[in-house]
Amino acid sequence: MTETFFSLAVICAITFLAPLLCSLIPGGWVQSSAVILLLGAIFGPHMLNLIHPTAPGLQFFQQLGLAFLFLMGGYELTPSEITGKTGRHAAVSWLFSFAVALAVLALLALLGPLPEDLSVNGWIALAIALTSTSYGKVSSVLKERNARESKFGKIVVSYGATGELLPIVAIAILLADENPLTEIVIIVIFCLAALAISRIAAHEREKRTLLDRTLRESSNASQLLLQLTILILVLLVCTGLFLGADMIVAGFAAGFVLRKLVQDDQNETGYADEASEQVVARLRGIANGFFIPIVFVITGTNIDIAAGLHDPLVVIGAIALLLLVRGVPVDLALKVFPETRSMSNVEQLSVAAYSCMVMGTVVAMTSVAVQSGDMGSGIAGTLVFAAALTSIFGPLVTRVLARHGGGPLEPVDAGLPDSEDELDIS
Repeated sequence: MTETFFSLAVICAITFLAPLLCSLIPGGWVQSSAVILLLGAIFGPHMLNLIHPTAPGLQFFQQLGLAFLFLMGGYELTPSEITGKTGRHAAVSWLFSFAVALAVLALLALLGPLPEDLSVNGWIALAIALTSTSYGKVSSVLKERNARESKFGKIVVSYGATGELLPIVAIAILLADENPLTEIVIIVIFCLAALAISRIAAHEREKRTLLDRTLRESSNASQLLLQLTILILVLLVCTGLFLGADMIVAGFAAGFVLRKLVQDDQNETGYADEASEQVVARLRGIANGFFIPIVFVITGTNIDIAAGLHDPLVVIGAIALLLLVRGVPVDLALKVFPETRSMSNVEQLSVAAYSCMVMGTVVAMTSVAVQSGDMGSGIAGTLVFAAALTSIFGPLVTRVLARHGGGPLEPVDAGLPDSEDELDIS
């Protein structure tokens, strides 16, 4: 127990120090999530050995952190960002990325024996991770640059949202313990459950029932909404585990329910809006202030920085794989489809660069694969290290491209991140 609390204390210290360290970097282009990951590697078993990821209880905190990570991911995504022509074309681009990933990994398998710590499911998980985009990271950078609502920003967001949602669906279906048909049925059940909860919430709001008035107009309305959200998250995760499904689907379903609960009345005035804003702020504080950083720190402990520096070609190769599998198909899709064909080459390259910011989703997917025993911690650590570098240098590359016509750019204020994107971990 002492080992657990000591490791947890170090994790909390890292969570506090990371934004402070980021504030020292001019331009504010390094996100605290990447620093948290790298500090996890420094304080982990490969270096200072002050964090013991196998200590009793830490794995449970990591699981709960993953649930909150998917919850916030589901909340951030909006249907309009993955529908329409751009959304459909982004989906086609992702399917092409997945095909390229499978082909490249199959070629690598032919050239040499399969690693002992990577199962067949591990190869599939690796392929899916290579096709992903960290939507929260992309959205945060665009917000900082006041570019999210521009035409360019909406295209980036559409490809980013699709690059997070489709890999989540793919890993839930292809890597579940149940057969794919059973998993699809479970996903449908979760979607129906989310829809039912949303309809009940809408009915309660329309009829102004006692429950609705209590949740939205009492003196502790935001606290009650927060407790209801956590209850829904835990119930959906529990249901998913009972049905044999992964918590990925349950977390995303809870995120969609949360959006319905707190945003249906966002255009109205009054105390309900204030309660909704408070519950989201509090939820972000709980998730980004404690649970999600645990996921990033424990994942970071798998990274062997010394080995990466000793053999940098492995890390460079992983980054090259990410660029080849995700960046090239996005750039080609933008050149082919009519609504983006008129974009300049620099703009298309910039969208592809945004799409290659993959750290959040790679951390989540490799964590699931490692816990299931399909992927060794060494391979996961190398991939996460490469993904962290894309998160660090991606904003810098897109900034340089923006100065040459690759999308709008507003100055980014240095200093601590604002409360809305406190850790930029989603």
